[in-house]
Amino acid sequence: MYGFVYITTNHVNGKQYIGQRKYDKQGKWKEYLGSGIILSRAIEKYGLKNFSKEIIEECKTKKILNDREIYWINYYNAVESDNFYNIASGGDGGNTIAGYTDDQR
Repeated sequence: MYGFVYITTNHVNGKQYIGQRKYDKQGKWKEYLGSGIILSRAIEKYGLKNFSKEIIEECKTKKILNDREIYWINYYNAVESDNFYNIASGGDGGNTIAGYTDDQR
């Protein structure tokens, strides 16, 4: 397998984050919770112990991984939902802070 799509959950407020991660030989993927800007701030605020990750789909190629991350973010309407930390539609990166004020960033 190339990588996976996951959901990280904040057990304090119930908010979630959908992301993707490539498997690596060092095993860093096991502890990875996500790199989203808002998620990273939430982890700083609430602490690592209050978060968990669930793999929801494994993918064989980078293209499939990008496509499936987009699918799951759309499926949960994560960008529009107040229950998620996602601010972008997923896929292979992109400008995730376009349209936000300095305070929002």
